[in-house]
Amino acid sequence: MIIRIMLFGLIVLSATASAGDLYRWVDGNGRTHVSDVVPAQYRDVAKRVDTSASEIPDSQRQEALARAAREKQLSEERDRAAQIEQAQRPPPPAKTVELTPPDNSAAECDQLVREYRESQECFAPFMFSHGYGRHRRSGVRQEAYLYCKRVQSPYAKCGVPSRSPSDEYSHP
Repeated sequence: MIIRIMLFGLIVLSATASAGDLYRWVDGNGRTHVSDVVPAQYRDVAKRVDTSASEIPDSQRQEALARAAREKQLSEERDRAAQIEQAQRPPPPAKTVELTPPDNSAAECDQLVREYRESQECFAPFMFSHGYGRHRRSGVRQEAYLYCKRVQSPYAKCGVPSRSPSDEYSHP
């Protein structure tokens, strides 16, 4: 980012230095104008603007370009090193709960469903999706596995509940 700003500044300054003479004048409405082209009716009142203070010597310009190139190369090397490190880093181990075969009692299934829903609620803030159509991507950010416990769906063992475990607390 710093490199881009420096390059932009150099381009602007070099454009100013190579723009030639600049003139300043005030039009009939009292507005001040600065340009390298003066309309015919203001040529008598236009004054040349001294731009020599904003000019950069060629030696400084070359030093700045060389420094920007070095910083860009260092930035690219850091990015590549970070990508390689990320690729070599093993994914965090998934935290799973080992379930013993339940006797499928209603109380046990309610407990399994409750744990599963709590797990889903914990993971929800870490989910992301972006893009549209075929390019849509979604997933879970890795830090979610530091805070949330992964619980397998109980519905294969217990069936889809006809009521929610929280229904017993709701009032009609």
